Amino acid sequence: MIVQWAGPMLAILTLGTIAFGHVAVRKVNYLFGTKPTPYVFALGLIFLFISLLVADNLASAALGILGVTTLWDSFELVRQEERIRRGHAPANPERPVEPRRK
Repeated sequence: MIVQWAGPMLAILTLGTIAFGHVAVRKVNYLFGTKPTPYVFALGLIFLFISLLVADNLASAALGILGVTTLWDSFELVRQEERIRRGHAPANPERPVEPRRK
């Protein structure tokens, strides 16, 4: 029986990128708002493009996971702004967010 370590390694990588992205979205949005969104989106596309070029299956899968979670984080930066408007996330007093209209 051959033990395949790729599955658990990719699972840990996925969990790590999601956890890091969750914290990063909150910090980046607190400091810069939604301004970095296009750059985060482009970074995700770059990771996905590089994953297409890498010959090693494990490295390609890891870059693909990193790319997709980075793309998702770019959308979460915008959604974080709405969570701030609703009062579900802390707002930066130096960067006011327009309150939600009722």
